[in-house]
Amino acid sequence: MNKRTWWAGALSVAIAASGVYGYSAVQAAGSGQTTPAGAQAAAKQEKQLIGMEKAEQLALAAASGKVESIDIDRKKGKLVYDVEIQQSNRDVDVWIDAYTGKSLGVIVDRDDDRDSIPGNLIGAGKASAIAVKHVKSGTAVEVDLDHDDGRWVYDVEVKTAKGLSEVEVNAVSGKVIKAEYEKYDDHDDDDRDDD
Repeated sequence: MNKRTWWAGALSVAIAASGVYGYSAVQAAGSGQTTPAGAQAAAKQEKQLIGMEKAEQLALAAASGKVESIDIDRKKGKLVYDVEIQQSNRDVDVWIDAYTGKSLGVIVDRDDDRDSIPGNLIGAGKASAIAVKHVKSGTAVEVDLDHDDGRWVYDVEVKTAKGLSEVEVNAVSGKVIKAEYEKYDDHDDDDRDDD
């Protein structure tokens, strides 16, 4: 099983589990009962992702430049937004805690061989919001800036309850160029899934 399929599956389980915990907390609160499970569920429910737009703002406060990509990743046991920022002659990776918004680290890489990114980009956070709105629900899990067919675009992956959508957004105008949808398949051709 490849890494992308595993990550999509793990994110599905996390989202489904948060819905179950949230429902339990609402039931416990509505009944007037205070149970350890209800209190735990209520605490779990309060933990929400800050979102790609907020992660982008926080990363740009830590390191100025143009955001090339934002990915949800796990670093040192924490769920983080890994924000890649282009500066004049280097790339900067900023890790933002996905729940608290705290900056967890900045890594600088020198990069002298790349295309010049225009200054009038809409931003990766806005592109992710446009993609989620286009899909009508879900969570943006990855945004990458790309130069495709002579134009700058954001490739946005949106995870939904039913599958994964890949939405291409014009990086300057914000117009959705195309969207592709992959439905989750419960049947895998690999006979060794149980190994």
